[in-house]
Amino acid sequence: MPTTATDLLRGSLAGWRGLAVAAVIGAAASLSFAPVGWWPLAILAPAFLFLAWGAAAPRRAAALGFAFAAGLFGTGTYWLYTAVHDFGGAPAALAVFLMLGLVALMASYYAILGYAVTRWTADGAARRLVVLPAGWLLLEWLRGWLFTGFPWLEIGYAPIDTPLAGLAPVAGVHAMTLAAALSAGVLAALVRGATRER
Repeated sequence: MPTTATDLLRGSLAGWRGLAVAAVIGAAASLSFAPVGWWPLAILAPAFLFLAWGAAAPRRAAALGFAFAAGLFGTGTYWLYTAVHDFGGAPAALAVFLMLGLVALMASYYAILGYAVTRWTADGAARRLVVLPAGWLLLEWLRGWLFTGFPWLEIGYAPIDTPLAGLAPVAGVHAMTLAAALSAGVLAALVRGATRER
């Protein structure tokens, strides 16, 4: 029987069910972008992932990060199938293969981040308020230019019509990304942190 919040979270995210939950929450995060524009999901979804990583071993954190990003990119880049198959004239199987390949490549960034933070940092305020927001910013910056780049679905684009929007003309999308990731870290600290951390 779970005795702590960590045990409860670890138990609820165990097995395939936990991966499915991570994928669904990642898919929901794609609704934070236009045309739907439910921008709070750009903070709530990463906060969920930060909480899940806090209760996971490194390999499990990598799997949860991969599942989350697979949901995010699988739903957020569905248009690639249409572009490759319908407009490009490629066979459906090739279009699906190319789309799934891109989704897997993008999801690997989140798997690496989940593994790294759980392997080399202790769960606590420093991880939630410094390491995870900085790591998320680095991850999105890297995927924006590495291997020709794919900056699609950076969480910094979602809160453009919010109070965080003042950062955009001053410091660009990466400042918005850092603000959203830091907000997710603060939310995770409020939910799971010790009294002093809260």
